[in-house]
Amino acid sequence: MGRTLTDLPVPSVSAAEAMEGGFQVVDVRSPTEFADGRMPGALNRPLLDDAQRVAVGTAYRREGAPRARLAAMELVSPGLAQYLNGLAEIARAQPRGRRLAIMCWRGGERSRNVVLLLALIGIHAVAVAGGYRAYRREVVAALAQWRPSVPVITLYGPTGAGKSALLRALASMAPGVRGPRPWPVDLEELALHRGSLLGGLNQPGERRQKDFDALVCDELRHPRGDYLVLEGEGGKIGKVFLPTSVAETIRGGMPVLVTASVDDRAQRILSEYGPEGWDRADVERFRHSLGLIAERLPRETVVSLETAFDDGRFTDVVKGLLVEYYDPLYQRSSVEGRDFVLRFDTGPDPVQAARRFVTAAKRLIREVSPTPRAGHR
Repeated sequence: MGRTLTDLPVPSVSAAEAMEGGFQVVDVRSPTEFADGRMPGALNRPLLDDAQRVAVGTAYRREGAPRARLAAMELVSPGLAQYLNGLAEIARAQPRGRRLAIMCWRGGERSRNVVLLLALIGIHAVAVAGGYRAYRREVVAALAQWRPSVPVITLYGPTGAGKSALLRALASMAPGVRGPRPWPVDLEELALHRGSLLGGLNQPGERRQKDFDALVCDELRHPRGDYLVLEGEGGKIGKVFLPTSVAETIRGGMPVLVTASVDDRAQRILSEYGPEGWDRADVERFRHSLGLIAERLPRETVVSLETAFDDGRFTDVVKGLLVEYYDPLYQRSSVEGRDFVLRFDTGPDPVQAARRFVTAAKRLIREVSPTPRAGHR
């Protein structure tokens, strides 16, 4: 018997190989599938849109695989030339020797067919074996097994002390640092959340757990410096959970207390949260969060904060929240009982703070064992 198109083998790579960055991953799943979870850097070029995918799935359940394939061909064929031309443009834009890796849900017919069709027009692509499902398994396994191979510094400090700004400044200057280079990873940036009750305000969206895991895995798989710098998060940032291995690494890092004046902290928070530009939804989220905070504050304090917010006196709102709510909470949860190896004041300029931090970190790396500690007293 002759072989059918569905029997033809296509060149493939494993999900682990695709993760190493030697390919431009093109995800041909539908937009909804892609939105549910994706590989960082992957481009979404759906072979079937959401409605078409439902139609093909219905045909498969009712009439079997051959009818489903025919239904897919009928849906795809009118725009097939344009679709393949778009993929060819992506392929031509790659550096020499960098091929397209086509990913679907399970590494099945969608990725196989796209690879075969590309071959017909002279584009030599590969399929990602096992598709996104195999990639997701690789991420989960890699995060479970991950342990830091370099010393770890964990930044603690009250809301607005400048931990995130310090991480960003360290990332910018790291390539030019002589001696031990910092490897800052901003978990709150990856989570699209600043970690506090109000941390989801003025953010570009909400991060799904699968995408957060993928981004964390991508950041941590290979060391990018001589010591890792993380913020002292709890087990959860907003709605996403930290991988257990990362939470343990945070607890075991050399603890540094980051401080700043209340005035500097208030100005930093205002610049990051930008309440002047909030839309109605942001305002409602703030009021809802303030209502949750109100359960722990005197009623007169809550009324004063609400009045200041309505009057546009945002600095007064921020200072009031810091002094009355966040600072006492942080002192109890993260400062009391912890032995800090360094107390570091950021000041108003994060670039200058980063330069001073690199100098201080060099001393810490020399003085403290590079093996991450199991915890704190």
